[in-house]
Amino acid sequence: MSASPEGALEVALGGEPMWLLGTRALFWPARSRLIIADLHLGKSQVFRRAGIAVPSGATRGDLDRLAQVAALTAARELWIVGDLLHGPVAQAGWRDTWTQWRQAHAALDVAVLAGNHDRALDGPAFGVRQLGQAHVDAPFLFSHLPRRGPNGLHVIAGHVHPKTSVRGVPRSWPAFWLRAGITVLPAFSDFTGGHPVGGDGGRIVACVEGAAIEVGGHRR
Repeated sequence: MSASPEGALEVALGGEPMWLLGTRALFWPARSRLIIADLHLGKSQVFRRAGIAVPSGATRGDLDRLAQVAALTAARELWIVGDLLHGPVAQAGWRDTWTQWRQAHAALDVAVLAGNHDRALDGPAFGVRQLGQAHVDAPFLFSHLPRRGPNGLHVIAGHVHPKTSVRGVPRSWPAFWLRAGITVLPAFSDFTGGHPVGGDGGRIVACVEGAAIEVGGHRR
């Protein structure tokens, strides 16, 4: 196995060596698989249509970051643990941005777990494989919604958008939330809120300017 990139934290999940990347992604070296959650393509457009002033270009920015981390890890696969989409897809300007990105990364096998915002997802139209509500690739169960894993499987989930704070820094950061039998990924999208997590004896790893930094328990 090659060494993890700078800013990553090497951990064992379900007995498997994994990398927590400060770019809000998980990497499984044994599968050459990059794993993210909550990309929420088109979310900013939904807000603008509702009359809420938000900056444009969020989709392109997120996909540029995704391209960088895919290149950094030399990933052969990308699994999105739910909420690839956010809202309607008809006549959505961001779809062209996604199509261009997908064409530029045609060799990357992209698979998607169904999230609560993915009702309109058409896998072939988006160039992705759909894995359903949950998918087992032992020792893991992949699911958008956090749940208990059967037969000792370690669950990798999203949905919660965990965040935490770092001592001395007056803001919150996306975070990995690691508990017994379950890891919740940070939201990959820049344009999303979050929920403070921790306080249950689990591990909290903040994503701070591209570095994965363990901060321990719950911090406000």
